[in-house]
Amino acid sequence: WIGVRAADELGSRLSLPVEVDNDANLGALAELHWGAAAGRSNVVYLKVSTGIGAGLVLDGRLFHGSGGMAGEIGHAIVDEQGPVCRCGKRGCLETLAGAPALAELLEPRLGRSISTAELLSLATSGDSGARRVIADAGRHIGGVVATLCDLFNPELIVVGGELGRVGEVLLDPIREQVHRNAIPATARDVEIVASGLGARAELL
Repeated sequence: WIGVRAADELGSRLSLPVEVDNDANLGALAELHWGAAAGRSNVVYLKVSTGIGAGLVLDGRLFHGSGGMAGEIGHAIVDEQGPVCRCGKRGCLETLAGAPALAELLEPRLGRSISTAELLSLATSGDSGARRVIADAGRHIGGVVATLCDLFNPELIVVGGELGRVGEVLLDPIREQVHRNAIPATARDVEIVASGLGARAELL
C-alpha cells in the first residue's frame, strides 16, 4: 500500500467517486443511518476487535479531528508498565483488551494457541476462562470510555467489532466502569448497547 492512493486507484477502476475512512468511523456511520444509533445525534461507536477504535458522531456529523486521527482510544495508556504496543508506547488499551491479547491469556491454560473465533466460541458456550478475560477487557475499555464520556457527553455508545458479538459479557463491565468513573451527570446521560448491525456495520 505504500505509495498507493487507495481512493484514486479504486475510483479509476470502478469509474465511481471513492472515499477512504477508518473502519470505526464507517461503523459509526452505518449505525447512525441504519442501526442502533438511528435518530441520535451524539454517539460513540466502539469497534472492539484486533485493535480498539472509536467512531465519534457529534451533533449528527462524523468527527475526524484535524488530521483524521480522532477516536484512537486503543492507544490510551492503561498501564505504564504494560506490554509494548505496535505504536511504540507501553500499556495501551489494545495491548490489554484487544482480541489477540485475550486469546494469548488463555493459551497457557489450553496448551495451544487459539484464534479470535475460538475465543468467542468458548465465551458464548460458557467457558469460564474465556468469559473472565473478556469481562476484564470490558473493565479496561470501560475505564477509558468513562473519560470519553466526560469529554464528549454522548447519549449513546454502540459496541461493535468481533468482541462486541459476545454481548453482555463485554457490555456489563463497560457499563459498570462508566458508571463508577465518569462524572455522574455524563454517566446518567449515556446508554451503552450492542451493535444493531453486527459484523456488517463497517461494510454497510
